[in-house]
Amino acid sequence: MVRNFTTPEEHIIEYLDLSQWATRNLLSRKLDPPDTFNEVAAVTLASTGFQHVSRVGEMRGHSALLSALVECWRPETHTFHLPVGEVMVTLENVSYILGLPINGEPVTGRTDSSHQFLVENCIACFGREPGPQDHVLGKVNIAWVRQCRDTEPCDTQESLERYIRAHIFCLLGTVVFPDKSTASLNSKFLPLLRDFHRISAYSWGAASLAHLYRSLCRASRYNCKEMDGPLILLFVWAWERMPLLAPIPRDQLGDDDIPLARRWIHWRRHTRYTRRPTTHFRRGLDDMGVDDFIWRPYMGVGVPDFLAAQMVMCFTQSPLVSFKCIEWHPTDRVRRQFGMQQLPLGPAFDLGRDHCKRLTGAQSHDWREIYSEWVNRWRFDRYNTLHLDEEIIDFHPLPAFYEWYTQQYGIHLRLSDRVVGEEVGADEPQQQQEVEPALNFCNNRLHLYRGVCFDQRPNGICNCV
Repeated sequence: MVRNFTTPEEHIIEYLDLSQWATRNLLSRKLDPPDTFNEVAAVTLASTGFQHVSRVGEMRGHSALLSALVECWRPETHTFHLPVGEVMVTLENVSYILGLPINGEPVTGRTDSSHQFLVENCIACFGREPGPQDHVLGKVNIAWVRQCRDTEPCDTQESLERYIRAHIFCLLGTVVFPDKSTASLNSKFLPLLRDFHRISAYSWGAASLAHLYRSLCRASRYNCKEMDGPLILLFVWAWERMPLLAPIPRDQLGDDDIPLARRWIHWRRHTRYTRRPTTHFRRGLDDMGVDDFIWRPYMGVGVPDFLAAQMVMCFTQSPLVSFKCIEWHPTDRVRRQFGMQQLPLGPAFDLGRDHCKRLTGAQSHDWREIYSEWVNRWRFDRYNTLHLDEEIIDFHPLPAFYEWYTQQYGIHLRLSDRVVGEEVGADEPQQQQEVEPALNFCNNRLHLYRGVCFDQRPNGICNCV
């Protein structure tokens, strides 16, 4: 089934005046990576490129923040539309937050829901056959794979490789490509793990980002009830980039080591933050000033040699490929995230009917052939990167860009105004105040949108002073 996820009439912001849509709970599960690891296998794991993401640790999501972010996501541009401009999760974020490889062969191949396909690949990867209760509809239960992993003696090279394959499969199902249950993972990934020495050759990070984009596009529909995908990546991106929305002040975080997701694993201890509603985060996004968004958060963070060699891919303008999941990486729309000035843009890249394709029922497809155009485009055009200009220190948008941006996408901004009865500070009455006086301090007419200075901080003071 093919559905157009860029239809504006079905976007959630068109339904925010209805209370049942203004307070959606898209998060119905915890984000649980594997909880144990045999350090005997550490060297073997490092050869696959999964040694960093293996250290992420357990993390809990925040439903209200997730809902507010999804409201700002636009499937037609693959970016968040905020008053400060367009922003998005990029391959750079994948590399720093999860430590996954972002360059290499596309993650694609055959999907086959047959019992024979599943069993043959389980035996090849884990050395044993799953029982009837250990798989369903072409998916392998992660609990069974964990059991396979934990019973491996790791006393031979073959045993170590089976252990690592099982460990990686669990990571794929809980961090990299989790579905709504995080209890199982499609067997289509197993053939990519069979040749142990080729595991590191795939662009797992690019495929994970494709899944996040697809999940955001689907969740932006008003009738979506749950969201899957690599939500750890999304939450940590938001907290690193927007400290005003984070549960912990940046100066209280731990070491700046990759994966950066690891330093957020204990945020749940801040119970006051967990009680904040969607209205709090929606208003925070509306009132965020340019200086409240951290445009270059990774300055000074050390990058391991394995990942440093792949950093050129952060700038790529190319498709992101993962089996039937095809998304676009539009770095030209977020140049300020790479320290360059943003100029007005032409039409967004259109993926056509291949965007957010959904399949149901029994499957037997070879996506290398079906999507050969996109696979080849990744293989041969992924080094088509941004033209690097002189770095900027002032991240305020150029007047020409901001005038274009508000004309094109102004109706997507200040979403709190769409919610019936949601006044300024409605979720925190003690902080209620009028924002209009801030206009007395702003002399730049291009900063004004719908009567409010776009660069105004939540305390009512304009950054333009």
